[in-house]
Amino acid sequence: MSEIFCFDSAAYDPDSAFTHYCDLYARGADIERTDAPFHARVRSWRLDRTLLFAREYGGIRHVRRERVEADGFDHFVLSHVVSGELIGGPDGKSMSIKPGESLLIDTTEPAETGADNVSLITVSLARDSVRAAVGDVEGLHGYLIGANEGGLLSAMLRALVPQMPHLPFVAHSAITRTLIDLLSVAVNPFGSGARSEFFRVEHVRFESVRRLIEANIATPDFSIQDITRATGISRAGLYRLFESSGGVNRFIQTCRLQHLRDRLDDRSCDQQSLAELAPTVGFADESHASRLFKQAFGIAPGAYRAASIRGTQDPSVDLMARRWNGSLTELR
Repeated sequence: MSEIFCFDSAAYDPDSAFTHYCDLYARGADIERTDAPFHARVRSWRLDRTLLFAREYGGIRHVRRERVEADGFDHFVLSHVVSGELIGGPDGKSMSIKPGESLLIDTTEPAETGADNVSLITVSLARDSVRAAVGDVEGLHGYLIGANEGGLLSAMLRALVPQMPHLPFVAHSAITRTLIDLLSVAVNPFGSGARSEFFRVEHVRFESVRRLIEANIATPDFSIQDITRATGISRAGLYRLFESSGGVNRFIQTCRLQHLRDRLDDRSCDQQSLAELAPTVGFADESHASRLFKQAFGIAPGAYRAASIRGTQDPSVDLMARRWNGSLTELR
């Protein structure tokens, strides 16, 4: 299941719609009203360590100041304007982003974005993905990509949104690789340097190992030794590749938890108990899976599944926020 959530302020009472929107964004930003009428529509999907959002909103401003230190975000957000005007950038240095243009924001730095009325496509990208695209990420906070420089990237994003509900899971990694390549062209239109090429090779190595882990997710004793034998990458090389993810074993555990979450969101798996599902994603038993799931997502698997089932008919903001927050862990 790649869709994270779908929010429409028109589905709520006008007096409570803004409060629900604030609850949805509570972990990552403070929301302020402007003089324009408030409205918001958001659809979101999870790709391969990439989150994609189709958004329309007005009458609000998203502000990240004190939260930068508290939430631990460590990724980039690319906002591409489809129509209207986005006002955003580093905190206190906002600029106007017009249709066809895109803005890069580093979530480790204070920033703000807002609009009276805008339609945009937003992409949350892991830091190592951006590094693979451009090499040196210093100076990218508040970087404005012009309509001409970002033309190919813009075309892909606009074509991608209507296709997301129909794309198979196996296509996600190819889409992310293409996004990285087109971001590289947009930021470095005259070609990348040796530093960029180094990080691009490292990213390819990381992705090859990640895909190997995904293919063996149901094997309980799948280990670092299996990875080194299959890829030829040394233990030291693996440590370097997965240092930001807490190490290879931690990454494998995170992948298993994400697969378990997807199965709990999959209504075709509702007849399978947690004891039956746990081994299919490589956990030794139900109790082990349950304990780690609650540590990672802040809710027990049974309670998560119950909320997910209810959310099929009546999506709650709490469940939307949990899915979003859980997906953000993939960007670290």
